[in-house]
Parts: sequence; structure tokens; C-alpha cells
Amino acid sequence: MARVGRALLLMVLGIGPVWGNPDPEEIPTYRLGLDALEGRLWEVAANRFEAALKTEGLPPEDRAIILLRLAEAKVRGDRGEAALEILADPALSEHPARGFWEAQALAATGRFREAVEAFDKLPDTSPHRREARLTRARLQRAIGDSSAALATLDLLISEPDPPVAARLLRSEILLEVGRFEEALQVLPDPKDLPPPEAEAARIIRARCLLEMGEPEAAAAILNRLLDRRRDAKLPAHPEASVILARARIAMNRPQAAADGLLAFIQQNPESPVLGDAFDLLLGCLPAEPAPNDPILTRLREWIPAARIEGPTIPGNRLGALGAWPLPAPADDPLAPQALFHLALGLKRQTSPDAPARARQLLDRLRMEYPTHPLVPHALLVRGRWELEAGHRDQASACLGAIQQLGADSPRELRAQALTLEAGALFRDERYEEAAELFDGAAELLEADRRRAARLNAATSLLAGGDVPAFDQLREAAADPKLQTQLELERSLHLASERAPEALPSLLAFIRNHPEHPRLANARLSAALAALAARPPQPEVAARMLDGIPDDERSSLPAVSLVLANMRLHEARGEWREAADTAAAFLQAFPDDPAAATLRFEQGRALFRNRDFNDARLVLEALAKDSPESPQAPAALLLSARAAAEGATPQSQSEAIALFDRLIESDSPFQAVARLEKADLLNRLARLDESVECLRPWFEGMEKDDPLRLSAGMLLGDALFARAEGDPERLEEALALYEQLLADLPADSPARFRLLYLKGLALEQFDDREEEALVAYMDVVQAAPETPRGDWNAIEDCGFAALGILERREDWEGAMKFARRIAQLGGPRSEEADERAKTIGMEHMIWEE
Repeated sequence: MARVGRALLLMVLGIGPVWGNPDPEEIPTYRLGLDALEGRLWEVAANRFEAALKTEGLPPEDRAIILLRLAEAKVRGDRGEAALEILADPALSEHPARGFWEAQALAATGRFREAVEAFDKLPDTSPHRREARLTRARLQRAIGDSSAALATLDLLISEPDPPVAARLLRSEILLEVGRFEEALQVLPDPKDLPPPEAEAARIIRARCLLEMGEPEAAAAILNRLLDRRRDAKLPAHPEASVILARARIAMNRPQAAADGLLAFIQQNPESPVLGDAFDLLLGCLPAEPAPNDPILTRLREWIPAARIEGPTIPGNRLGALGAWPLPAPADDPLAPQALFHLALGLKRQTSPDAPARARQLLDRLRMEYPTHPLVPHALLVRGRWELEAGHRDQASACLGAIQQLGADSPRELRAQALTLEAGALFRDERYEEAAELFDGAAELLEADRRRAARLNAATSLLAGGDVPAFDQLREAAADPKLQTQLELERSLHLASERAPEALPSLLAFIRNHPEHPRLANARLSAALAALAARPPQPEVAARMLDGIPDDERSSLPAVSLVLANMRLHEARGEWREAADTAAAFLQAFPDDPAAATLRFEQGRALFRNRDFNDARLVLEALAKDSPESPQAPAALLLSARAAAEGATPQSQSEAIALFDRLIESDSPFQAVARLEKADLLNRLARLDESVECLRPWFEGMEKDDPLRLSAGMLLGDALFARAEGDPERLEEALALYEQLLADLPADSPARFRLLYLKGLALEQFDDREEEALVAYMDVVQAAPETPRGDWNAIEDCGFAALGILERREDWEGAMKFARRIAQLGGPRSEEADERAKTIGMEHMIWEE
């Protein structure tokens, strides 16, 4: 928020006439009040006007005039609340001057937004229209609404003979918003201005040149200005001296800047820019200053001897130490600044005790100068340091103390403290508390920063998953810009959660806000949401990505853009193109933080394209080069799968070795690697190794282990294949299938597959074919009532049972059973129907 002094708001107003009848000059105290106003003796003027109000027989119109003068004196004396009480007098309710002074009184109390609204209500015919517009522009600047301030000034400058202050203010605002060339274009020529305004214009010009990268030209202007002052035996211009130091720093002359600032501070201890000078002096300090650095030494010289030694407790004023009587500090404006900035300087040192000594200096500032404006700044700095050190309780105490200072702490600092605390709570995932503090910060801020704080509060609610509370905040927002931002944040949150409504929400936002500055971000998120939809919508994704202008692509997260294009290729089955997209990015940005993620995606795409050797090269390189990456275990697993798909014994042996690496690690894919190794061993007919891999693991599993069924079925496959008709080994496999079936829920989709495997084992016995037939038929009979049936298992059972019936030459039973399989409507129903017809024709079975 721009700093706006009360005097600055009213400097354009002379002690001119008040609206209404001529002033009651016959009242002596009233005349004395006017003289006091002219002499800027605000409290004296107020006392005189209060005395004038006690005049007997005072006419109502004269009383109204004196009340307005009294309100003016209060406003000029920085007593806005008292002025508002006076202006509430019914005698002024219809007075045309009341609105003007009410607006000024609101500004004097710091209620800038309300003051702007009050100025807006003044009619264009108001005699103080020009003064009101200039003050309103200053207030709009103060609340961060530079565009509105410039618009107000444009109205004022368009009038005949506009005030010089308006032209200077417009140039200064343009400078603040970074429109330096425009600021220089509208800046009046100093030669055409009275001396004070000429100095202001030269300083604005120097500031513009400095911001435009011309510190030498800026320094030349400032040196001339200061030389003129020295020639006229005037004190150094405060702002010129500080800006000259900035120019010297920009010219890489920190020593000259420091020397000038030290001299300025020593000679001008009461300067209104003393704090700015100290801040710049700290900017001349090396990143790691030596203990005897000249700047630190000079700061120590400005600090008086300590009046008390001992520990302190962060809190309001002195906390527990408030009970100790401390002597009043000397009237030394340099000491508090030196304490504060020496603490900041010491914090830069690398010595182990530097942080503690820095904290002691801030505590001393708070103890010895409890009413100094730097106290809340010290608390804020101390709170930030404690947060950085991980001391959450101490940080909360410091930041909370800033709120306890109330009006003694600027709204800006209170907002910063709330924001720091809210950020810490957010990082601790205490989202509801963070939202509350962000909302509190918003109440203390204006314009864009209020909007940003509200947005942080809303984001906290979304992070905590409290979408209803977020929606309440969005509905309560009166700011259209904020509402639009919240609409986008909600859509982006839905996309991050892969919610089904994310895509329609993002598409609606894009349609309704075609000029939004974050439209490119919305399009990218919509593309990703379209590709994550079920089923994916590649056409929508392509349209979203194609709609992002080339000049806006650089503002998007490059990795997200690459991944979106990869996902689009994958949705189209273009796996090689997806891999090439990742490869192109990695070639251009090999050290990108997301390189490991993209290398994994590249390897996965190559695997899906059945380029197994290329996939292995990429994935094994990832696991080797980035072993600590979260993608490394998955890359190793996929590399093993790629090797397993190889056609050579060497690649298959390498696959087993890779699976073993995962099994012996603490990888989250350890169990999956064991299953896949066993599956590969089964396929390679290395059955004893498979049994050895699976049996101890399976026997140690709990019954509710989600991998127990998969491990058991693979073990059963190995046992069955190894049995080769041996009844004892077959019994082992059969017992395993029975155990798995007993532990399965009745509606498990794996039941049919296990019954099929059980039937195959039973068929291997000489005398248990009937049991196998029963197992197969049970599956076919249960299939119509089982919505989640495994069609492969169902039809495998059906055709296996059909084979038994045919071997028994039960042709009529076989024909009927084949038709029953066909009636199930599965993938092989036509084959079953043809089988039934063939049996009937070959064996001349005629049905009535």
C-alpha cells in the first residue's frame, strides 16, 4: 500500500472560505481560530472554535460554519474520528460542505476505501471539486488502485489550468506502475515550475532514468540538485540523497553509496526517509559481512549501552518484563533504526552465535523502544526467522504479538504476519486454520492484494477438500475479478482430483471468459482432463492444445505441456510419437527437475510400442542415473518386464536378475516383482525355481492379503505343470486350489477360474473325471446369475465339460450341453452352436 501522510492528503487545501454565509468575523475566538489554522496550530485552532461555539445567541448558519472549521481543524490535526463526530451534528446534515470534510475525516482515520466512496458522492458543482479529485486520486493510489487514480487525474488534468500537483502525481503513479517513458512524457518541465515543484519533477525524472537502466544520468540530476541546495545553504534533500545512493549501488559503487548514506543519516537524524536510508545502507553490506565491517561498526556506534540484560518473551509490549521499571530511552531517533538494521546485518554472518545476537538486538528494540514504529517490523522479522528455524511456537508468539499491538501496528504489517502464519499452517496441512488467517489478512488489505489474500483463503479450503466452504466464499465475493479467479481455481481443483465434472467446468470457463489472462492454463488443464476422462476424449484435448497461442506457451509449465502432448499421442495409440515427444524435450532440457518423470514416460511409451530393447535402455539408465528418484523402482520393474518380453534366453535371464534386485530391495514393487518373476519362470518351465520362489511367501501370507490369490494361482500353475500326471504332486496342486476356493468370497470373480483349474487337475486322475465334470458344469450353471463372471473361465469350463461328454460318447447330452453354452451369449457362443449342430448331424440326433 502506498504511503499517504495526512498532511499530503490535505496539502492542496488552503485555509480558504467555507461554503455558506460570510464567516462570523465578529466573534473574536473564531478569528483567533482562523489565525491558528493559518499558523498550522491545529489543536489551538480547535480550542478557539470550540470556544466560539459557546457564544450566546449564535445564529444557526454561523454555528454550522464554526462546526465545519472545527471539523477541519480536527482533520488537519490527524483526529479523524473526532472530526466525524462533529460532522454528525444535525446542523450539518444538509450543508454542502459536509460531504467533503467527511471524506477527508475518513481518510484521516485510514479508512481510505470509504473515503474514496465519499468523494465519489460529491457533486461536480462542489467548490472544492479540484481538491477533492486530487485527494481521491491520492487515496486510490494508496489502496493500490493505480488505474482508478490515473482516471481521476485525467479528469482533473483535462480542466483548464490544472494544478501542478495533479500532473506531478500522475507522472509519479506512472513511474510506480512501470510505465517509465509515459511518466517522462507527461512530466512538466522543471523550468516552468515553482522551486518546490521543480525539485519534485527533477526527482521523478531521476527515478525514471534509474528504473530505465540509466543510473549515471539519474545521479547527474541528483548531484546537481544537491549542489544547488548546498550553494543555497539548505539541508540535503532527503529523497534526493536516498535515490542518489540507489543510483550509486546500480553503478556498482556500494562504497560511495554507503559513505553518502552514513553522512546523510548522521546529519539528518530526523529525516522522514531515515528508514529508507538505513534500508539502503544494509543493501551496501556484503552478503557475508566480516565482524569489523565499517557499516556494522558504524551501526554499533549509534546504539547506546544496553539498559537491561536478560531473556525476553515474545509478546505485546514487554510481556513479563513489563513489570520491571526501565528508564525512559533517550530521544535518539538513530538508536532504534541502528538496533533493527544491525540485527539484520548480523543475521548475514556465518558465525554460530550470529543468529542469537541478532535476535537479542530485536528483543532489545522491543524492550527499550516499545512504542517505536519499528517494533512490529521487528516482531515480523523475528517471526520469519523462527519459522525458517522450524520453531513454530516461537514464530506464532511473535506473529500473534503484532496483532495484539492493534492500531500501533500498521495494517500492512498485520496482514503480512497473518499471511506468514497462514502459510506455515498451510504447509502443516492445517488448511481450515490457514484459510481463516488468509481471510483475516484480506480484511486488512486493499484492491489486488485483498483479492490475492481471498484467493489464498479459497485455495486453502480446496486443499483441505472443503468444497462447500469454498463455494460459500465464492458466492459471498462481491469482487467480479475474484469471482472469476475462484471459478477457475475450482475447475483446476476438480481437474487435479480427476473429478468427472472437471472437464465440463473448465470448458464452461473457457467459453465464458475468452479474454482471461490465465486462459492458456485453463486450456492445458482442460486438455489433461479430457485425456484423463473415461473414455478419453482426444479430439477435445487436441482442440484445447491447438488453441493455446504460441506466444503464451512459454508461460505454461513446460513439463505439463509435454505430458499433455504425450497423453494425446497415447490416446491415439501413437506410442512411438509419444516417446519421441519426451525424447525431444529431454534433449533440449536434460537437467530439468522433471527429467526422471519424462524418461520413465518415454520408456513406458516404448514398451507399449513393443520396442522392448529401446525401452530397457531408457528405463535401466533412469534407474542407474537417478536411483533416489521416485520413478526408479517403477523403471526397474518395467525394464524387467521389457527384458522378459525378449525372445532370447539372455534377455529372459536378465529379466529374472532385475526381478531379483527388486525382490531383495525395500521397493514398493517387491511383491509385484516376485509375482512376475514366478510367472516368467512358469513360462520358461523352470518350475522348481518358481515353487521355491512362491511357496514360502505364500505360506506366510495372511488370508486377507490382496496378493495371496495371485500368488496361490501362480504356485498352483507351477505345481500342476510339475506334476506331469504324478498323483502325489497332483494332490498337492489340488489341495492348493481347494484351499484358495475355501478362502474366496462366494461372489469372487476368480472363483470360476479356480474351479476350471481344479477340474483340470481332477481330470489327470484315472478315477476322478466325474468330479471334474461336476466342477465344470457348476460354473456353466452359475454363469447366468453371476454378473461379473469371467467369460474365458466360463467357456473354458463349458468346452472342457463338453469334451468329457464327447469322450463318453454321450452324444445327446453333449449336443444339449453345447446349446446351453451357446445360450449364454459369450464370445464363443457361435462356436458352441456350430458344435451342437455338428454333433446332431454326425450322430443323427433328431429333436422333436
